[in-house]
Amino acid sequence: MLDRLMGVITLKPAVYREIAHDQNATGQAAIIVVVMALFSGIVGAIVLAAMSSSLPPGTAIGSPVGSAIRTIITAIISWLIGAWVIAFVSKTFFGGKTDTGEMLRVFGFTQIFQVIAIVPCIGTIVALVLSLIGAVIGIREASEFDTTKAILTGIVAFVILLIVSAILGLFLAFLG
Repeated sequence: MLDRLMGVITLKPAVYREIAHDQNATGQAAIIVVVMALFSGIVGAIVLAAMSSSLPPGTAIGSPVGSAIRTIITAIISWLIGAWVIAFVSKTFFGGKTDTGEMLRVFGFTQIFQVIAIVPCIGTIVALVLSLIGAVIGIREASEFDTTKAILTGIVAFVILLIVSAILGLFLAFLG
C-alpha cells in the first residue's frame, strides 16, 4: 500500500491504473478515506479549540468526538456519491470504460493529498492542485480515455455534484 501511495503522490499514471483495476484495493481506499477524514477532523478540532478562546463566553463549539464522527460519515458518503457520479458521467457522456468501484479506489487513494493541507499558508492550495491533477489522472486511467475527456468528465461531474449539494442544502434548510 505504501508503494501505491507514493505512486499516487508522485502522479504516476501506471499506479493509478493499477489501483483502478485491483478490486482488492477498495478496502485500502476506504481506510485512506477514513484516516484522512479523521486527520482532517483532528486538525479542525485543534483549530477550533485554538479559536475558542476568542469566542464569546457560553458559545458551544461541539464535541471533538462528535465532530470527528460527522467528518468521517460525511467523507464516506461524499466518496461514495462522488465516485458514482464520476463513473456515470464517464460512461454515459464520454464512453469511458469504468465503474463505480474503480472510481472509489482511485479517489480513495487520492485523499492522501489532504495531508499536505496542514502546511501553513500554501498547504491547502498545493493539496487542492495536486488533488485536481490526481483526479484527472485517475479518471483518465480508470476510464481508459484521453486527458481532455478526463477533464470534461471532472467538470461535468463537479457541476452535477454542485447542483445536487445545493438542492440537498436547500431541502435541509427548510427542514431546520
